[in-house]
Amino acid sequence: MSKFNSFAVCGAGFLGKSLAHRLISQGYRVNILDHNTCPEEFEEKAQWVTGEFVDNNSLRKTLQDIDVAFHLVSSSVPGDGAIELVKGLSDNILSTIRFLDMCKECDVKRIVFVSSSSVYGLQTKFPIPENAATNPISSHGIEKLTLEKYLLLYKFLHGIDVRIIRLSNPYGCGQNLFGRQGFVGIAIGHLLKHEPILLRDAGRPIRDFIYIDDVSEALTLAGTLEYEPSVLNIGSNVGHSLAQVLQLLRDITGQTIDITPAKPQKIDIPESVLDVSLAQKCIFFKSHFSMREGLEKTLRYHKISILGNK
Repeated sequence: MSKFNSFAVCGAGFLGKSLAHRLISQGYRVNILDHNTCPEEFEEKAQWVTGEFVDNNSLRKTLQDIDVAFHLVSSSVPGDGAIELVKGLSDNILSTIRFLDMCKECDVKRIVFVSSSSVYGLQTKFPIPENAATNPISSHGIEKLTLEKYLLLYKFLHGIDVRIIRLSNPYGCGQNLFGRQGFVGIAIGHLLKHEPILLRDAGRPIRDFIYIDDVSEALTLAGTLEYEPSVLNIGSNVGHSLAQVLQLLRDITGQTIDITPAKPQKIDIPESVLDVSLAQKCIFFKSHFSMREGLEKTLRYHKISILGNK
């Protein structure tokens, strides 16, 4: 049993909602901070704070009497090409420093920060371990790596227990189908609208896709268990090309998915698959869902017929 019993989830998007549901289902007390008003699914189940991550009063209300705080807030995504220095500093870096100061003020015992596989940039050996060189090639990756360094600095200076999760490519039920990130969600959105999907480099880039239930389980383990490393990779340990994902969707649904070919961008990473052996050892992490199983669950969630299950 964990020595912690109260948790704050900062950011109730795709990851945050799934994590909050898991924590609540396990009997923990949960505070949630988000700029949206409380949805019905969390009424009388958690303390919901409607406010901005940059607002000290909202942060204080969320973090007061909390053991563990999850930082899931980010205004950038891996595909962002433009370098918006002022916006990146304000939205992500300065706001996180204020968050860290508030965690110190509220005597939060542990912080779990969701970083990204994008911090590794271009690699030649796969799967990628935590001790690989970090050379991000996007502003998103640079911001994530910078935040990691500030978190570790606060651990060194103030003794806050910091847990950094370098997450691969999450997908699944509840993901925005019409957003700026999440290839699987965007592909399903185009499938529903019967529109072709933009596919760069003939779909050759390889990604480590991980189903959302596996992600929320891993984050819960990182928040509740005692272990040594500050940085852990979380992914499926299996790579699929974007073209393979589209073909799986075609095979599962029997539907045609047309593509609009496009050239690769400079910030596109050709291959990214994470080594999760350290997480398997330290927090007993295991990916339970294959790519096909995860896609089938997601398609059913969106009421899309599956061959043989109509």
